[in-house]
Amino acid sequence: MSQMIRFIILTVFVTIISKNTADGFITFSLNLNKLWSHKKTSKIDLFKAPQASKPIPQRLKTYDGPERDRVCNATETPRVCYFSWIAENYAAMGSACKDCRWGNHTDCFHPQCITADGMERPVVSLNRQMPGPPVIVCRNDIIMIDLLNHMEGSSTALHWHGMHQMQTPWMDGVPMVTQCPIPAGNTFRYMFNASEHGTQFYHSHAGHQKANGHFGLLVVRHPVDLNANLYDYDLSEHHIIIADWTLDMAEKFVPGLQSHTIQMDSILINGRGRHFDEQEQELQQSPLTVYRVQQGKRYRFRMISSGSQFCPFQLQIESHRMQIISTDGGAVQPVTVDTVISTSGERYDFVLHADQKPGDYWVRVRAVGFCNIQRKEEFAILSYRSQSEISDEELAFPQQVPPSWDEPFPDGMMLNHPNSTCYQPGDQFVCASDLEAHEAQRDDALINAVPDKKFYVAFNTFTADTSLLFSDDGYVRYMTVALTLNNIGITNNISMVYPPFPPLTQPDLLPTMEDAFCNISHRPAHCPMDRACFCVHRLKVDLNDIVEMSLIDDAEVIRELYHPFHLHGHRFIVTGMGQLPGRIKHSSEKLRWIKDEELKPVAERTRGMPDGHNPPYKDTVSIPSRGYTKIRFRADNPGFWLVHCHFEWHLGIGMSFILQVGEIDQMVKAPAGFPTCGHYKPEVESIFSLRAANTD
Repeated sequence: MSQMIRFIILTVFVTIISKNTADGFITFSLNLNKLWSHKKTSKIDLFKAPQASKPIPQRLKTYDGPERDRVCNATETPRVCYFSWIAENYAAMGSACKDCRWGNHTDCFHPQCITADGMERPVVSLNRQMPGPPVIVCRNDIIMIDLLNHMEGSSTALHWHGMHQMQTPWMDGVPMVTQCPIPAGNTFRYMFNASEHGTQFYHSHAGHQKANGHFGLLVVRHPVDLNANLYDYDLSEHHIIIADWTLDMAEKFVPGLQSHTIQMDSILINGRGRHFDEQEQELQQSPLTVYRVQQGKRYRFRMISSGSQFCPFQLQIESHRMQIISTDGGAVQPVTVDTVISTSGERYDFVLHADQKPGDYWVRVRAVGFCNIQRKEEFAILSYRSQSEISDEELAFPQQVPPSWDEPFPDGMMLNHPNSTCYQPGDQFVCASDLEAHEAQRDDALINAVPDKKFYVAFNTFTADTSLLFSDDGYVRYMTVALTLNNIGITNNISMVYPPFPPLTQPDLLPTMEDAFCNISHRPAHCPMDRACFCVHRLKVDLNDIVEMSLIDDAEVIRELYHPFHLHGHRFIVTGMGQLPGRIKHSSEKLRWIKDEELKPVAERTRGMPDGHNPPYKDTVSIPSRGYTKIRFRADNPGFWLVHCHFEWHLGIGMSFILQVGEIDQMVKAPAGFPTCGHYKPEVESIFSLRAANTD
């Protein structure tokens, strides 16, 4: 095995730690180099005699087939689960699909045919699949993925959304923060411990590749689940990855056109959908996603919101309710709803009771909020019929006509209604912040903690002054909404600029750019106080600080736009959420109101977490329009971690910042030979004097 594997597996020694954790499980986790400390733990040598003298890697078998996806048990040795992927420029409804678009249904199911919404379109793919290949493993397996970049002229990187990378922070997959982007023609080996169990996913963090097809399923199963008694089956095929889709590559809209604003053209469920041409009134005949169930059984479904644009997704299943049992990988006390609304980056697991009469039912996804006016929705098939009765191919091309936009299913009990008031028991709406963890997971030490650091982060977009934007000083990231309306994203009036090298893996270069870091109280000299600043926005905390962060939508008016924010490398609890009072107009007033609320007793707070509430852990959360969400977490993972709006376009125009946890000497160092990058600006003499010397 390679030096990289030895670095990860052999550091000091490998042990199993058996303990009661905050999530209520008895866990067995690889403890590499004692990367975290627990009280009252018992250490057991994983590879005890008689083979203790042999190198550990020789006894960790690598699996590269179906053995990776298995029933997990607490006593088995973790596996090295190997994947080999090729990223390339490809095509939806391309040549691999042959005559699919002309009615040959069999051609639509060629393993390298990406049908998407039935329309031809360039895509970026992983192994000529979209979504990419699923990664389904057991907790504490080592995931090893060789990613070969065949996309000529494009670099790439993959982020493992939900994985904290506690042992391997340089595997987080954020270009110019935790690694250099992977150049075309190069292979980069991602390798990390599958320590965060639950429904996660992966996606590109380079450019707008996620919107063009680079995303996929990542599930880490745990041998013990607090909600296991609620379902009979946890099938790998029962996942619902929802994505928005455009007829053109995303780069068409970056920075954008005066004549055409960005909008979604279709919705995809597991990479499948049907584009409706409004002018021709024509629905493409491409296959839909199919789920099978057996009457009387209970099934765990895993839903991932992988949107890139500004619209939440609404999920309903005809004649069936959904029993929510997990969010962002963490188990919650079950809550039964009829409608689930999610924003980009969130995950929800639910149990479906197959308690209806045998037949086929619609799985229905709508783009809501900002996208209601576009009337976009898509369907999949939930079938009680067996393979012997009807094939997947037949089900994927249903004969029945789905309901129209004007024939909605009843809302019923709704999770994450955009206008709901959180922490109000007994109403028809449930917020993500209303969900509660199991008592075994209660983290009172975090719930009741006095934060060591508090941050108030106001985010927004503003319209750029074209006289400045299109000047010699205007080379910044922006997005043309329409005509001369050009937006730039900010947090605390700073638009994020990435450093010229990843500070995590090339810390020796940090002294060269110390003046480039900025925050609300430290703005570089070139930034006027009355204008947005373009710099490397960094917030810094000490290792193991308790951090509380208020994320504030600084919009002037309430809109049907709800920003999802994602925190890399950590999980948090939500301690407050709600819209700000309408009488408050200015940013300073919003901040004062939030701070005043914090001073009130818990019982008097209008939008804070009530006494006794047991919030679940999350890593992605939606911010109410012209409102705020307050999160709290332990900064126990040293490194440089991105915090950002999960809308692809807002991230692309600067709505993000870096959280530095701890000092450089407290961070896990990258292994020898890790790729480096940065500016190359030699002096003239250094080149030509060398050339002259070589010619003598």
